[in-house]
Amino acid sequence: MDLEHFGGNAGIGQRVARLRKLQDMRQRDLAERAHVSLSLLKKVESGHAPASPAFTTACAAGLGVGVTVLTGQPYEDLATDPGADRAAIPDLRRALDSHDDPRLDEPVWHVDKLRAAVNDGEALRRKSRYSQLAMRLPLLLQHLYANLAQASGVEATETAHALLDDAYSLVKAITYRFGYLDLSALASDRLVASAGKSGDPLRVPVAEFRRSSLQLHRGDYDLGMRSVNRALVQAEEVGTPEALAVVAQLHLRQAVFQARAGNGGDADAHIEEARNIVARGVPVSPYFDVRANLANVEFHSVAVPVEMSDGTAAVARAEAMLVDDREESTRVGHHHIDVARAWILHGNREKALQSLQEARTVSPQQTRYHPSVRETLHAIAATDARATDSLAGFAKWAGVTF
Repeated sequence: MDLEHFGGNAGIGQRVARLRKLQDMRQRDLAERAHVSLSLLKKVESGHAPASPAFTTACAAGLGVGVTVLTGQPYEDLATDPGADRAAIPDLRRALDSHDDPRLDEPVWHVDKLRAAVNDGEALRRKSRYSQLAMRLPLLLQHLYANLAQASGVEATETAHALLDDAYSLVKAITYRFGYLDLSALASDRLVASAGKSGDPLRVPVAEFRRSSLQLHRGDYDLGMRSVNRALVQAEEVGTPEALAVVAQLHLRQAVFQARAGNGGDADAHIEEARNIVARGVPVSPYFDVRANLANVEFHSVAVPVEMSDGTAAVARAEAMLVDDREESTRVGHHHIDVARAWILHGNREKALQSLQEARTVSPQQTRYHPSVRETLHAIAATDARATDSLAGFAKWAGVTF
């Protein structure tokens, strides 16, 4: 389905309504196909309720389209400085295509320089500096491919695969955030393969955790939960402190899957499992993407009722916690985006916009490209006809028009 038929600024509800009408489908018909309530469908289509990720994936399945047809990703029409953030994506795509034919005009970097470059990339990801990271990755990938090609012996080969595993996780992260889900899926498959050849048994469950974000995005909840369960077994068998940190992270991912699937009790049980592990003291970040600390547990504790569309419970949990993780602006920013969704569900547009402003301050690029931010902005505008300067300014920055 060609996204141009819908306009880049259309909200998910508008896209659902247009697609439904094109298929000569009544609201009741789509509600039955998508297994969503008719009243919620009417509210989302009219703009009076934001489309949750679970609602979006359900309607995509009911309409027979991909999720990105409804979200409009990637957002090529951003009004302010269009495309600048994503200028390196074509180079990154070409670099991914040349994995078995690296091209370098300079000597291959030493393994120590490669590790330092990969670690620097992870630091940029944690700070949500995606455009800077995207600029660095194409050359880094070429060096990593060449390093693997010339590796001699088991140890050198496994080290080369471990470096590629981490680099692919960075590619997956930024392409996911920018909405290039084809590249994100490719990077996810590559990192799973590299993890399996790294000689580190913990990299395999970590790779499954990384790949599961795409299953979450597509609404493949059963598949995702099975994948995470396998990863939990693999990590628990290792039994080291680092493995426990991975187990905690996997419980947090499983909590989100359960919440999206409508199982609030099971979701909270996974939150509690992660909280108990973290309280015992484990390494906070033994691998990229793993964050086994109390702040991350509480962020997920707030996310669970948000995913269940329980704004009141989410707001109560959010106001009872102290947001503090200075090394992870990405996770802090995502928390503020979740809290904005909670405030909209709770009926407070001013607090919702305030939370979006906080997300923008902490992680601007993540905020600008996040589908939930656009949905929240549309919901804020729909619930009150008054157009404030702050709302208009934020919407312009995010490339959203009403």
